[in-house]
Amino acid sequence: MKVLHVIPSLGVGGTEKMLRELCRGLDRARFENTVVALKSGGKTADDLEASGVSVTTLNSPDGFLPGFVDQVRLYARLRACFEKERPQIVHTWLTRANVIGRLAGRGTGIPVVSSLRVMEAEKPYHLWAERLTQSACRCVTVNCSPLREFAVRKIGIPESKVVLIFNGIRIGPKPAGRATPEDSLTIGVMGRLHAQKGIDVFLAAAKTILDRRPKFQFLVGGDGPEKAALVRLAGTLGIGDRVQFLGTVPSEVFFSRIDVFALPSRWEGMPNVVLEAMAAAMPIAASRVGGVTDLISHDSEGLLFPPETPEALAEAVLKLARSRDLRQTYSEAAFQKVSQHFSLESMVRAHADLYESVLSSNRTS
Repeated sequence: MKVLHVIPSLGVGGTEKMLRELCRGLDRARFENTVVALKSGGKTADDLEASGVSVTTLNSPDGFLPGFVDQVRLYARLRACFEKERPQIVHTWLTRANVIGRLAGRGTGIPVVSSLRVMEAEKPYHLWAERLTQSACRCVTVNCSPLREFAVRKIGIPESKVVLIFNGIRIGPKPAGRATPEDSLTIGVMGRLHAQKGIDVFLAAAKTILDRRPKFQFLVGGDGPEKAALVRLAGTLGIGDRVQFLGTVPSEVFFSRIDVFALPSRWEGMPNVVLEAMAAAMPIAASRVGGVTDLISHDSEGLLFPPETPEALAEAVLKLARSRDLRQTYSEAAFQKVSQHFSLESMVRAHADLYESVLSSNRTS
């Protein structure tokens, strides 16, 4: 079965990572994957090509207005890709790809599977575009329970078309914890340095924590458009000497350097970084947003706090800092949960089953 995936870009991100792992994990004897990036390539494109997956980049511009103006050209080029590759299924990822992929697929007889990955209520034009074009796809996959509700209630996608497939991650042996002195723990956050991820909330919480635990250290992993502003904020808060911005760093290296992981996001789908933290057996304090609640039950696999509340994040971290036993209890529970319910193999298997079902339905319709 030939599957053509359409995605806005192939840089570094959670959706890009899941697409890469899906293409690598699907049985090559049963599935042939090709990928089209509407805008740009990047690290994920390089990774895919290195693993034998064909990648085409259409170089559509960034930004709402330039992208809107480019729609006619983009439609023609994507339609040409469909005609050249002749896939049996098209799988679109994220709103821009969902909309243009559905339109390009009309009249071809190729069934389209679409994917929503994050709740973007702050972008009403995304919801409008999803709503208007959803009839042109066979189903819409989501990666967490809250996003399923969002798709039905906020976008208006029929419940029967929404398919829940959790993100998955490779699970290795349970890592050993660090033997850090209790008064010198290192607290870490990792993600794209963008307003969504709430790194400013993390820094404000760090200020509160340092007032009570002055030897603590704070690491920020990742890069993005807000980096310069966040570095300035750390300086303004007077904590610049206690916060280190690492840039892009492998997750296994990052988690080996911290004692507690924090997720201060303002909104999420299912954050891969939390899956990675669970697989790294980290004690976790996370904002109660999106699919975080599928991963962590409060006071079971970690601690949850309301978004936009640096004081609540600070209290959660301080609670974890006070008890090594509590940190070990949460980290063990998190590792067991991710191992049992969120493996990469289960994610790949669910997509393979969906593709087979869609193709079978298309043959009989």
